[in-house]
Amino acid sequence: MLDINYIKENSEFVKKVVKYKGVKDVDVEGLLGIYEQYLNVLKEVENLRNSRNEISSSVSRVGGKQREELISKATKIKNELSEKEEVLNDLKIKIDATLPSIPNVISDEMPIGKDESDNLVLKVWDPEKGYLKTDIPLKYDDISYAPEQKFDYKDHIEIGEKLDLIDVEQSGKVSGSRFCYLKNEAVIIQDAISAILKKELLRRGFIPFIPPLLVKERSLFGTSHFPEGRSQVYEIKNENVEEGNSLFLVGSSEPSNFSYFMDKVLKEEELPIKVYAQTTCFRSEVGSWGKDVRGIKRVHQFDKLEMNCVCKENQEREVFDEFIEINEWLFQQLEIPYRVINKCTGDCGYNASYFQYDIESWRPGDKEYMEAGTDTMTTDYQARRLNIKYRNKEGLKFARTVNDTGVAFGRAIIAILENHQQEDGSINIPKALHLYTGFKKILPKA
Repeated sequence: MLDINYIKENSEFVKKVVKYKGVKDVDVEGLLGIYEQYLNVLKEVENLRNSRNEISSSVSRVGGKQREELISKATKIKNELSEKEEVLNDLKIKIDATLPSIPNVISDEMPIGKDESDNLVLKVWDPEKGYLKTDIPLKYDDISYAPEQKFDYKDHIEIGEKLDLIDVEQSGKVSGSRFCYLKNEAVIIQDAISAILKKELLRRGFIPFIPPLLVKERSLFGTSHFPEGRSQVYEIKNENVEEGNSLFLVGSSEPSNFSYFMDKVLKEEELPIKVYAQTTCFRSEVGSWGKDVRGIKRVHQFDKLEMNCVCKENQEREVFDEFIEINEWLFQQLEIPYRVINKCTGDCGYNASYFQYDIESWRPGDKEYMEAGTDTMTTDYQARRLNIKYRNKEGLKFARTVNDTGVAFGRAIIAILENHQQEDGSINIPKALHLYTGFKKILPKA
């Protein structure tokens, strides 16, 4: 979260960011008013503590009536101090309840806008043409540069059912809507994508993790998925959990990965620390009922390989750029048309976002681009909540964090099935995956 002194010194900018990001029920002036009260009462408390300490040191040196007067005065100070400390504590509770709702500030490079229509297109890549040389940035709804339609394309669920790759009917009986069975070659394709990406990440110095998928509330609060994203998270009730704690299923390995560094002081020379984790993720998708219900685009359970980095001040942009470079490398390996989006204030996801890019893959059947991954710079917003610090010559500083989807496997499979389908119903497998799949084509079933 933001440092409250930063909010005080930059209140007009913070108020604009609250408006730009569409964060509701946040009163910056009200928070600063409470903070001012807190500082005044804190000064009174410190003065009373000093007086109490002075009297305590004097009592032992005097006797008689003077001693009685000092004891009487000390009693009054003690009672007044107790009252003031209670007021101070109440004010701190109010500050702690409001401060997490203040969103992170924004980069000068983040566009100001209401929703995705105000996002900007920064790059466009086509397997046959490479990077398109066009006027950049483009408007989000401009897809005049989209790949040429060569025949009547089917969507992934129709392809998946015909080729026996995806079964949502049986998963509906087993688990309800928005679940699926991936089968046969689809599973092998997922493993192949995972293999080439892991190989690249290890080459770049990433540390592999297998983290917990159930976390305590602090991990989700620390990464800014709470309080604003709480409705998206599945909770395991505390009567089923050791020590009576509630646990939550992660919607990304990001909370688990960053929480590994929680309450730690890192050495400056070991930064940046880049990690990745491939996990199953869970999301309730509250608020999206009726949206993208067909197929596996928006499901409650999905697999993802997440990239995360803890770094020092002024390293985060370099890491951010490397992450989007990896995103692009992967989609070029998969031979998928894609574009890179600079997301605007009204579409930048959770409160921690300072700067955010999306990579979007082309869907030829629907003639639209689909979000396939997100790269987010969060400055020290998450590190403050998780208490992640590093030590340099100047002393202790809060670290910086950068996180990236890496690859959401379900959406990558959608992109491959839809973009590599052939008119005869077969699917060509990208060359980069051949070594790991053992096949170059998926043929229609007899």
